[in-house]
Amino acid sequence: MKSTKKKRILRAAMCLTCAVTIASVNTSVYAEPSTNELEGKTSDLQGELNDLNSQLSALCDELDATSSKIEELSAAVEKSKLDVAAAKLNEDAQYDAMKDRIKFMYEGGSASLLEILFSSENMADFLNKAEFVTNISTYDRQMLDELQTARADIEKKQGTLETQQEELAGLQSDLEAKQEALNAKISSTSGELSEYSAQLERAKAAAAASRTAQDNSVAGPTTAPGKTDNGNNNNTNGNNGGTVNNGGSVDANVSDTALFAAILECEAGGSYDGMLAVATVIMNRVASPSYPNSIRGVIYQSGQFAPTWDGSLNRVLARGPSQSAYSAAQAALGGARHSAVLNCYSFNAAWTGASGVNVGGNVFW
Repeated sequence: MKSTKKKRILRAAMCLTCAVTIASVNTSVYAEPSTNELEGKTSDLQGELNDLNSQLSALCDELDATSSKIEELSAAVEKSKLDVAAAKLNEDAQYDAMKDRIKFMYEGGSASLLEILFSSENMADFLNKAEFVTNISTYDRQMLDELQTARADIEKKQGTLETQQEELAGLQSDLEAKQEALNAKISSTSGELSEYSAQLERAKAAAAASRTAQDNSVAGPTTAPGKTDNGNNNNTNGNNGGTVNNGGSVDANVSDTALFAAILECEAGGSYDGMLAVATVIMNRVASPSYPNSIRGVIYQSGQFAPTWDGSLNRVLARGPSQSAYSAAQAALGGARHSAVLNCYSFNAAWTGASGVNVGGNVFW
């Protein structure tokens, strides 16, 4: 009896051990996405965005065609209304003429009709005049019937055109709703793509920093940071310092973010390092009481940023800033700063020969 009880306890313990082992195997551990995963996701989102833009283009073409048809039908409906009015006028004119003739023949005095008939020279002439009067009445009746039929046909055509117009208006509303939904989807996908692109840029920067750190740990630095071999304070390698997150985050609307990204692209080209350095200077100015306290105010401060008056900023805004520019702007808004220019408030192009820290083709001081 005791042996059986021990066996049961042993089996229960073994089952519990197995359950713990299985649970530990199935427990997932969160890991940051790799560069390859981010590149794949970014590529997929870019493909989806291209497809959405193609759909939007086709939808816009269909909407334009529908609008053209609606305009044509509207013109046709207005024409049919004019035709109905003209037919009604003709009908009324014919009816008035018929009434005048009837009044002349029958109500203009008994002598009128009788004189026409009894002025006949013979029976044949009498019958001819009687037939003439009858023909006039028959003609009037036929003309009135034809005019009424024509007006009915035109009114029927007008009703058909108005029905088609209503159907096309409904189709136009549906297409506009689809267009709005596609625009929302494109905006959402663009935002997601921007987010993943920013993650990808950060992952690449982190990988590059890791490789640089490994190389430096093996070879050791050959010169002091921020100095060249001859002791000149100008850093000629264009990649001085790195990214630090010691700046305060700033809320910015979509318009200001686009403006921020555009000025970074104008001033630093395609260098992410250079754009982050320019962004650091702008954010330093925003935080300083010596400059305007907003990004827009700093950028458009008189005489400060040449792209605001030479047209280049407007051109970049017209086509849209690059993804790298958006990434640098969003990183700076989130608190990222370039460590080499943390205390800098001004910069100029390196070719001007100004002294300072060289980052991405600009010299900062």
